[in-house]
Amino acid sequence: MRRALPLLLVIPTAARADTEQAVSVGVGYATFSVPGEAEDPEMAPPTLSPYGGIALGVTYERSVGTDVVLRGELLGGSFYGGAQKDQSNFSYAALGDAGVALRFDVFQYVPYAFVGLGGVLSGGGPIDRGIDYALVAGAGLDVLRSRERSWGGELRLASFAGDVTVFTVGVRGTARWGFF
Repeated sequence: MRRALPLLLVIPTAARADTEQAVSVGVGYATFSVPGEAEDPEMAPPTLSPYGGIALGVTYERSVGTDVVLRGELLGGSFYGGAQKDQSNFSYAALGDAGVALRFDVFQYVPYAFVGLGGVLSGGGPIDRGIDYALVAGAGLDVLRSRERSWGGELRLASFAGDVTVFTVGVRGTARWGFF
């Protein structure tokens, strides 16, 4: 038994990162693009966009390996502008999706890409569509301050099953726990 114990200590084992979890909170600029109503049936409809908007979001992540992360997010956006006649200039969108992220590095700067599928509730102004499906894709960069904390930037493009597309760019802060 004494001879077998040192042998067990040198047998290689895979590192386990599947217990790592993270919560991120982000804020950023948001805009949308949606086709408007054509004033002349012979012409293509105009594309409508707001003057500006703001997005707030929360993301939960759970690692299933060192590079693959399952993620779910809730995001809300408020917009001003882009309305046609008889429409309000204020509009909003609330997005919830679940998907996967792929990390490309494990050093201080960690680029990542993500995709997700979910639903969106939109209303007001030119994006008054109700509830619809959404496909979300994006990328970001985490800057690790420590093993438990990071901050970074993120780009997101969400396309609803209809004609509405929302783009966000923002910053986020992340807290992690449950390593190995």
